[in-house]
Amino acid sequence: MDIEKIWNEGDWTKMARDMTRAIQNFPKDSKVILIVRHSHRNEPTGSEKLYKLKLTPLGHEIAKRFGEELPKNRPIQLYHSVVWRCQETAEDFLEGFQKKSGKGAIKGSLKVLYDIGASPNFFDDLFKEKEPFDPTRFLHLWAVGYFSPDEIMPFQEYSKKAAEIIWNKLNEGPKNAVDIHISHDLFIIALRYGWFGLPPPVEWIPFLGGFAFTIKDRMLRVFDNNQFFEMKAPYWWKNLEK
Repeated sequence: MDIEKIWNEGDWTKMARDMTRAIQNFPKDSKVILIVRHSHRNEPTGSEKLYKLKLTPLGHEIAKRFGEELPKNRPIQLYHSVVWRCQETAEDFLEGFQKKSGKGAIKGSLKVLYDIGASPNFFDDLFKEKEPFDPTRFLHLWAVGYFSPDEIMPFQEYSKKAAEIIWNKLNEGPKNAVDIHISHDLFIIALRYGWFGLPPPVEWIPFLGGFAFTIKDRMLRVFDNNQFFEMKAPYWWKNLEK
């Protein structure tokens, strides 16, 4: 297993490489937020539950490599979903970062990185339908209010709730820190859509893929799909006016 080759040349690690490099192109005095998918896992077998899957040995090593590539002039604060592989990813990020003398801490789990207010059988029922589960179509249906609020939290409500929890972390810790939130592909795509109006990508979010952004003077500076853009914060983000 050639970790250096996989990190430097692998297709699925490209988005991770791009993100770690892009951090240096944010203003030096700004706090950067990364929303990142967990590292490599196997596909579940018929008897396994997806939420129980942990990282593979490859997943651990590449996550440590990600940590080594984070800029050492910025401390990191790590948050993760309640699923074990996300915590493992956070631990590996920190280990790799500290290996290169970086300073950081794991701050714990955030419910919003895994919980979208779905009823207990909501996704089980979707998977039982005749048509195969299409995550992109599901996201569009969720966004337009197709599902009952009794089944799942309305899409815009989730987007606002996630922003209230995650964006407010900008006020905690060092001003030049990097807050890394480790979640799952569907959640990352939902937040791109709900916060920035970015449609689901043609290529699904790979392991360790995601996006980065910062907020200053009611402006969002976003790095996504290997490019930067700026836009105004949404009208509902009142906290920036304090």
